[in-house]
Amino acid sequence: MKDKLQELFSIPSGLKPAYQMDNLTFYSSDKLKKNFVIAFMKSSKGKHIAKQIDTLVDKGIVIPCYKSKNILSFIKHKLTSDNKYIMAFYAVEDKKVVVIIDNSSTIFGTSSNNELTSTTMHECMHLVAGRNLQKFFQVFHKNLMKYYSAYYSDYLKIENINQKKIHEVLKFLMPFEKRGPSYANSQLANYYKLLEQLFINDSKLNNNEFRERLTNMIVASKLFILSMNSLMRNAGKFSMVFTSLNKAYQDAFGSQNKYTTPIQELVSMSEVACVLSEMKPLDPSIKKLFQIIA
Repeated sequence: MKDKLQELFSIPSGLKPAYQMDNLTFYSSDKLKKNFVIAFMKSSKGKHIAKQIDTLVDKGIVIPCYKSKNILSFIKHKLTSDNKYIMAFYAVEDKKVVVIIDNSSTIFGTSSNNELTSTTMHECMHLVAGRNLQKFFQVFHKNLMKYYSAYYSDYLKIENINQKKIHEVLKFLMPFEKRGPSYANSQLANYYKLLEQLFINDSKLNNNEFRERLTNMIVASKLFILSMNSLMRNAGKFSMVFTSLNKAYQDAFGSQNKYTTPIQELVSMSEVACVLSEMKPLDPSIKKLFQIIA
């Protein structure tokens, strides 16, 4: 049996507005919600958290929806294309996850259960951190320590990195999750100062090399917050940052990150949980995170 199991979602009848974003309305239905939970039950990656997903959908915290009510376009696309596409996003202000079954002008009829599960689980990690940051930090602290120890050890060339110092960095990053990009941007100079103070004497790099790497990291963080397009246009300048962020997943968790281009980790600890939920969805810490909010 192929890894990607196919789930037929309901033709969008009886849809009602479920979420509003700017001038865009997303629609859902009881049948869609039911099939969404069933997809988790049938997924090898998501069946262990299907109960929690059911609760989150019932509470309106996770919202599966179609973007359009155009039934004819749905049927037409269903008959003429085998492609499928799912996207999801974490609505920071409302603290909800919206999962869109087709985010274009037409609606796809089938989707992979595992693809749906991975996409939803990824965004739910941001949701957990947004809704209960203290418990997120408590449950996921060990994994955060592993990841950021691996990242800073590689990027700043530090052997036997001091774990108390890594914990101090994590405590500094915590408010970034709750207060959002504007706050993170305002704290980047302090982020630089903290890392310089903690690690410059521990690094194998000379002081000039250390500060150059640290500056590149902070600039990459700022571009990520303010202009992702600018960051991508100048990606070559930050290749060492990307490489170390990616390598840290292998070093910390023994698996490659094949799911994202790592950068958000610089200012968002929950992104580490997002990636781990896709790399190792059965990791016990992932289910514990879902139990916090469901």
